[in-house]
Amino acid sequence: MGSESIVHDRSTRASWAQYTAFGLRITSELKLPELVLSASEAAEDVIIRQADLTAWSDQLEQTNYVIQGERFMLQIPGTAIFAVREGREIEVCPYPGADMDTVRLFLLGSCMGVLLMQRRILPIHGSSVVIGGKAYAFVGESGAGKSTLAAAFRQAGYPMASDDVIAVKAAASGPIVYPAYPQQKLRMSSLLQLESLQGNKHVRPQKHRLVLTSGHPALPQYGELLKLIGEWNKYAVPTVDEFYNEPIPLGGVFELVAEPSSQLPAVTEQPLNVLGCLHTLLLHTYRRGTIARMGLGEWHFETAARMARKVEGWRLLRVSSVFTVSELVERVLDIIHKEENSYGSHECSQGSLPRHVQ
Repeated sequence: MGSESIVHDRSTRASWAQYTAFGLRITSELKLPELVLSASEAAEDVIIRQADLTAWSDQLEQTNYVIQGERFMLQIPGTAIFAVREGREIEVCPYPGADMDTVRLFLLGSCMGVLLMQRRILPIHGSSVVIGGKAYAFVGESGAGKSTLAAAFRQAGYPMASDDVIAVKAAASGPIVYPAYPQQKLRMSSLLQLESLQGNKHVRPQKHRLVLTSGHPALPQYGELLKLIGEWNKYAVPTVDEFYNEPIPLGGVFELVAEPSSQLPAVTEQPLNVLGCLHTLLLHTYRRGTIARMGLGEWHFETAARMARKVEGWRLLRVSSVFTVSELVERVLDIIHKEENSYGSHECSQGSLPRHVQ
C-alpha cells in the first residue's frame, strides 16, 4: 500500500489512538500504552496498522529482514512480521499467540529506528537527560551503564528525554533531540543499585519511592513492573513524572566504557575532538548494520559529521567491577558546569561552545 491507500483509509481511523513520540504525530490501530497521548488535531506523520504480511514469511525465514527501496521488512520469529515504509507507515502482523508487549518492544525499537532513518533523523543508541536546558546523550556498548546513569540523573531531578533510541535531527543551529516516550528499560541489578542510592546528595526525595516487594521491583503508583520478554532480565520503568517532552538542543555526548582493569581510577574522563566525536556517533547509531543496505551510508556519515562539529564529546572510563554511578553523576555535572563557566551562558545557549583542541 502506498500514499493513496493511506488517504483512502483515513475515515476508518477515527477510533484509532493518537500519540506523540520522537517528535512525530502517530496514529495507531494498535494500543501503545508506552506513548504519550496527543491532543493535536493536526494530520499524522506516521500510521501504524495491522496487516497480513504472511506472504513474506518464506523469504524472511532466510534473512529475518528484507529491504526493497523505501520498504523495510522485519521478522521476529514467534512474535510478528513488520513492514516499515517511506518513513510514514508501519504495518504489523503478529503471529498467533504472540506476546503483545514483545510486539510493541520491537515496534517502538527496531522499527521506529528504521523509520527515523527513512525520515533522515539520526537514531542514536543510548539514553539522554536534560541538564541546564540541553539534552546530553549517554552512549556505550551493552552493559556500559548508560541507562543506569540516566536513571540516576532522573532520581536527582533531571528529566529524561529518551532511553534506548535518541532521535536527533541536524538543524542549521545545531542538533535537536526529539524526546521518545516516558519509559526506561532497566535490569534488576540496576534497580537494586539505584535503590541503594537513596540518601545520596544528588538524589532528590522521591514522591513515589522505588521499593522491593517479594524480590521484585515495584513502584507504588504502578504496581508490579513489567518484565520485558524480549530483553535479558530488563523491566519497563515508567518515567511519566520525570519526562521532558519538548524538542531540545543536543549539548553533548558522553561515551561510557567499562574497563575490567583495577589499575585505573574508578572514573577517568577523556575529552573527544571532532574526529573522536564523529567516530562515537557513527559507532553508536541505532541498528547501524542496516544503513548500508538502505543506501544511507553517505547521509549517515555527513549527518554525524555535521553534529560532531556542533557538540562536545567525552569518553568516561569506569571500572566495571565497581558501582560508580554516583561518581559518574558528579563527573558529568562537573564537566558541564566547567564548560558553561569557561565559555559563558550565552554561548552555551546557542550551542556554539568552542571545541577541544583538534
